[in-house]
Amino acid sequence: MKQLIKSGLQLTFLCMLPFTFNVLAKSTDEDAPLHIEADQLEMNEKNNVSIYNGHVKISKGSMKITGDKIIIKNKNGRLYKIHIDGKPATFYQLNDLNEIISAESHIMNYEAKTGILELKEKALLLKSKNRFSSEHIIYDTLHDIVKAGKHNSPAIDTPPRVKITIYPETQKENTQ
Repeated sequence: MKQLIKSGLQLTFLCMLPFTFNVLAKSTDEDAPLHIEADQLEMNEKNNVSIYNGHVKISKGSMKITGDKIIIKNKNGRLYKIHIDGKPATFYQLNDLNEIISAESHIMNYEAKTGILELKEKALLLKSKNRFSSEHIIYDTLHDIVKAGKHNSPAIDTPPRVKITIYPETQKENTQ
């Protein structure tokens, strides 16, 4: 019975949401099937919102998202925004160069049109071997731009520091 309910939830979601992720994704991810697991689902088709609660897992090709609560909003039949809460919420994906892009934080927001992934509270972004940690990270997935630290926020006596570890690129042999 649980499997039947889970399959029904996945089918309902798939019918409601024809979406693609463009987070520097492997090009093969776009055509991959979408899989969702959650303890609960609340779907409001009139408002194009679906809310998943309890050990939520989403996968599509190499992309994997986990969280305690995930809210997906659609606009004009397309993915518009994803809000992910978790302790931590996680994101993982390979790009076409097989580089790993992974992130975790307590709060994540992803906007499909702009490709912006925002990480809040204990944020960590790993891109290949490079590591960025802060209380706030904005990753522009379409232009491969990372911004970390407080952005447009009120002054704080001792703002949290951004910590970055960047590994040198390996030199490729010149065979001319």
